[in-house]
Parts: sequence; C-alpha cells; structure tokens
Amino acid sequence: MQQNDPLFQLEGLNVEIGGNPLLRDVSFDVSAGEMLCVVGESGAGKSTLLKALQGFLPASCRSLAFSPANVHVTGAVPAMTGLPQSRWVMQDPLAALNPRLTLGTSIGESLHAQKLSAQVRKSAVLEALSEVELAPDFYTRLPGQVSLGQAQRACLARALIARPKLIFFDEPLSALDALVQKKIARQMDALRRKTQTAFIVVTHDLGFAAAYADRILVLRQGQVEAYQSRDAFFDQPDSAYAAKLIGTARSLGTLDLARATA
Repeated sequence: MQQNDPLFQLEGLNVEIGGNPLLRDVSFDVSAGEMLCVVGESGAGKSTLLKALQGFLPASCRSLAFSPANVHVTGAVPAMTGLPQSRWVMQDPLAALNPRLTLGTSIGESLHAQKLSAQVRKSAVLEALSEVELAPDFYTRLPGQVSLGQAQRACLARALIARPKLIFFDEPLSALDALVQKKIARQMDALRRKTQTAFIVVTHDLGFAAAYADRILVLRQGQVEAYQSRDAFFDQPDSAYAAKLIGTARSLGTLDLARATA
C-alpha cells in the first residue's frame, strides 16, 4: 500500500527489569488504514511490547509520536491505554467485559466522553453491533450469555464505536476456533479499510499476517529481527530466523491457504 505520514511512530524502545533487558532498540511505525502485525515465537517480546505501551512496564525510547493525540515525547514512554484516539482489544474477550454489564452498556462506555443523550448513544451502539454482525438483541445480553466469538465481536465494536485512529490488538483470535477466527479476521480487515483505522496486531499466527498485514515486524529475544512489507517478507525475508518461521508455517500448510482465502 502507499505509505502516508505515520500517525504512530516509535523509535528505540527499551525495556529493562532488574538489569535484564527485555526489549532493545525496537522501532516501528504505522499509518492510517494500515495493519502492522508483530510476530515471533513465545518469549520473543511481543507481550512485553504491549505491556510497555500500556504503562505496565517501565520503558524508555528515543522518541514516540502519536499525531492524533498530539503526543511527542522522548525518554519515558507514556501509557497508550486510555489515550484519546486509541483503543485496545485484548486476547480474552470475556475477561475484558464486565460480567455484570450488558454488551450494550459496555460498548456504549466508549462514548461517555461525548456526553450523548441515552437515545443517541443506544442508536450508535446498535449501529456498532450491526457493523460486527451482531443482532440488535445482543444489546441486552450479558457476557455470560454469548459465545467467545460473539464476545470478541462486541469488544471489536467497543473499540471501533468512538472511531479511534489506532487500535492495538493482543492475539485477538487465539481463543477462538478456526471457523470463527476466519470470520472475525475478515470483519477486522473490512472495518479497518472502511474506517481507515490503523491496526497494530500482536499475533503468533503467520497465516493471519500473510492474509491481512501490510507490514510485518518480527521480534526475537527482545530485538527486531525483520521489518518489511508483507510481500517482501514472505518472498525474501530479511533474516534466516524469519525464513525459518515462514518455512515452519508453510510446512503446516497454513500460509498459502490463508493468502488464497483471505
């Protein structure tokens, strides 16, 4: 895709705990409407990256810029969680939803700052439910009354309803079965293109990245191993480690199928 000026840009992120470096000099950016997939083996630093950006781990950087919220910093990394114009979708949708609140109430909470009337807010929530292909009656359902896939769609609706410029996803499909994964992945991609929201998706699934990513960032032992456009990455990966990841995924039969059926 044609690259525009980045709306989120991170340079030289470092995370160190007790003298142990967890992330070293991690840099990447993402533009409007773009999907960046962050991949790597377990322990590569993917979860550490998200925790640092959520403010759960102390982190420093050469620079961080998020233009929609007019954030430009050096040194300590600010928590992106709750920052205007950004949202998060977590791995476990049922843990992310308050079990005592209806889906309609949880989704509508994202509009609280806009001080809308109850009628206007409900109309917006119903439209958001429709965007993720959930029927209007889900407005009154509790999280315990829906499937995992339906709960994750509700979380996607909650993230999108305020029309943020950037959404972070933490393994958003890993708790779902294969058929539901494919359907929600297609919904994510369609909504990203429709709204021109930038997505940063942490995933272990190279098949998903092959099908939907614009660019791919590979982490290994806390460092950037490869950072390329999707096609360049799969056609000519920047490192032997990245090539090994691709070869393993191909041997499992997930890569080519994913690209053909996206």
